[in-house]
Amino acid sequence: MNPKFAEFLAGCRDEAPLQLGVMPFGMLYGIGALAAGLPAWIAQLASAVVFAGAAQLVIVQMLAAGAGALPIGLTAGLLNLRHMLYSVSMAEHLRHLPRRWRLLLAYLLTDEAYAVAILRYRATPPPEGAGAGSPDLRHWYFLGCGFTLWLTWQLSTAAGLLFGASVPAGWDIDFAVPLTFIALLTLLMRERAGQAAALVAALAALALATLPYKLGLVAAILLGLFAGVWATRLGRERGR
Repeated sequence: MNPKFAEFLAGCRDEAPLQLGVMPFGMLYGIGALAAGLPAWIAQLASAVVFAGAAQLVIVQMLAAGAGALPIGLTAGLLNLRHMLYSVSMAEHLRHLPRRWRLLLAYLLTDEAYAVAILRYRATPPPEGAGAGSPDLRHWYFLGCGFTLWLTWQLSTAAGLLFGASVPAGWDIDFAVPLTFIALLTLLMRERAGQAAALVAALAALALATLPYKLGLVAAILLGLFAGVWATRLGRERGR
């Protein structure tokens, strides 16, 4: 088998178990988009272009509540700040790639894809003397992770748009959202940066819970991000 294709398939295989939580997550978005009055084609296009599960759910919920463009944009931006930590963590592994590869993988850099791919990068060092004779193919693994998640998200969004109206009201599938993030937290807590970010964010959320307009949660996100970045840089300096 072609080594690149083998890496790609390995990424697809390792990412597959997380899709059990992603599928109802995507259906919730599709159902919520219709309830908010979005045309089905726009909702599906957003899943393909934006490709940001939690942010998409929040956006349709805020649209349904009649929120304006500015608060929706600010909320979605704050939710996606965590990708700064993902980018810092992945940068050292991807900087050698051509720009076209970095742009593609940046588009696919989501919670679930990062959680699986970063473990592979850290557990499997690049080949000795990586170059023309012994290339580093781990980005194909990352591509497999991201593609699996992207395809599942598109299909589950379509399922929510097509069959959402027929889902019985008694079927509580909201559990998918916290379940997915609990699974991701379990994976990311293996790394020091993830542990630092989770600890600081949890303490900050408790300490600042009384702030108005849920600003305590926003501050906890930012503090957790800074803690994760600091832990990543500190670990890199100690490894020199």
